[in-house]
Amino acid sequence: MADYMTTIGRVAEIFDGPHATPFKTSHGPFFLSISSLENGRLDLSKSSHLSEDDFKKWTKRITPRKGDVLFSYETRLGEAALMPDEIKASLGRRMGLLRPRLDKVIPKYLLYAYLSPAFQQTIIANTITGATVNRISVSEIPSFPVRIPGLGEQKKVADLLGHIDSKIDCNNRINAELESMAKALYDYWFVQFDFPDADGKPHKSSGGKMVYNATLGREIPQGWAVGPLSDWLLPLLMNGQVTVQ
Repeated sequence: MADYMTTIGRVAEIFDGPHATPFKTSHGPFFLSISSLENGRLDLSKSSHLSEDDFKKWTKRITPRKGDVLFSYETRLGEAALMPDEIKASLGRRMGLLRPRLDKVIPKYLLYAYLSPAFQQTIIANTITGATVNRISVSEIPSFPVRIPGLGEQKKVADLLGHIDSKIDCNNRINAELESMAKALYDYWFVQFDFPDADGKPHKSSGGKMVYNATLGREIPQGWAVGPLSDWLLPLLMNGQVTVQ
């Protein structure tokens, strides 16, 4: 069985970003932040912007392009993400990129290889502990070992993991939407007290009876009471109406 072991330097070029921070603007090209790198994804909402003039200065050495693997070489070690298409941006501080040699490696596979447990252990083994932050030496990264099979197998792996990532993203969006709906429903029913009455109309807005509660210092629906949760829960538990598993 083929071992497929090689080094990062044989399958990608390595570049690091600027060692200073430009004046931030409200719009313009992105000045990428290592905070934007999280679990293999790039969250541009956590990056700032810079002017067109500064963009030219900050990209003299390298301009990120589609398929580059962005990574952090200080503090947030191990984080990485793919550079998307049609995004104008410069590398931020403490950020580097791997530019895949396309005859050797598929960009998405290189990202997954970087995020793999084996390569993460390599990063840990080569971490330099500093007085304020931990880092890895950009000059040493080309020698880091990485497992790179043939392009055909790379595509199969990248497609499979990409499909799983898409499912995870979809589930996260669904969960976020459900959480938002639950919060809105709670506010509508238990803060505004506009839960459906017997006729299906919003209680308070439809003139439902409200009474002042001194404990809360506000009005609550007539018939409601305020007290410890245990006052209602314990009797239910004792009667077997609620079970704890």
